[in-house]
Amino acid sequence: MSVIVTSEKRQEKRVGGTLEVIISTHGMPGQSVTALNLSASGLYCICTDPLGDLTRVDVSVNLNENQIMARAVVIREEELPDGTWGIGLFFTRIRFEDRQFFARYVNGE
Repeated sequence: MSVIVTSEKRQEKRVGGTLEVIISTHGMPGQSVTALNLSASGLYCICTDPLGDLTRVDVSVNLNENQIMARAVVIREEELPDGTWGIGLFFTRIRFEDRQFFARYVNGE
């Protein structure tokens, strides 16, 4: 994942690039999605189908030989011109150490 820090009105810094992530919901097997940016509080990914606002998902991120498992909720969905869906996920359950790992990664540490 290339490190490109974007500045917006969000509380957490984000790093842009592409990152393979596995998401799953209750009753749905895990599916591979592409995350376009990541922060200590969540990520933005591209899915083939909508998930539904406030849907809870389990997230698995492999980054620098570390596997991070978290729970997140869909806080934003938008249909993209190519028919895929941009999904904003906010972490609702993540180990403190894993959140710190993401924060250090975003800050280039």
